[in-house]
Amino acid sequence: MLSTLSNTSQKYRFLVVIYCFMPNHLHLLLEGDEHSDLKEFVRIYKQITAFDYKKTKGTKLWQRSYFDRVLRKEEDTITLIKYILENPIRWGLTTDWISYPYLGSLEYLKDDFRKSLL
Repeated sequence: MLSTLSNTSQKYRFLVVIYCFMPNHLHLLLEGDEHSDLKEFVRIYKQITAFDYKKTKGTKLWQRSYFDRVLRKEEDTITLIKYILENPIRWGLTTDWISYPYLGSLEYLKDDFRKSLL
């Protein structure tokens, strides 16, 4: 999942600021530019990962659509990063987001988030 995320984000010109794989959903904070194509990025990412998942697990992975929104202010970005970091804690999967193995960034270290959010 992570290597496909890296390859697909590069192909469709997105920086993966933060990701968090949860048991039944995925959170992504992406940064794009005028040449980025979110619709195509999501379509291809879901297609590749769903195919691999179905081949190994025999079941469907993704729902049909996705939810997205555009962040316009830096405060919104910080609020969203905190929400994503705390999601595994809210679900009772960990007591400290830094130790959750399915959360990270393709651009930053986890320690960068800790330092910038304090």
